[in-house]
Amino acid sequence: MNDTCPLEIPSDLGRWHPNEITGWLSTVEDDETISDADFDRARQAVGDALGIG
Repeated sequence: MNDTCPLEIPSDLGRWHPNEITGWLSTVEDDETISDADFDRARQAVGDALGIG
């Protein structure tokens, strides 16, 4: 059984510096407890925050 934890996307992600946003996404990507669906949500949130989503 794959143990995952729910991902909490920061509500103020759009106010972060782009380097902070991509750093956060890298951390999420490296976290083996984050589900694929939550990682997809994180990528979408980053795209929205950076204006490319």
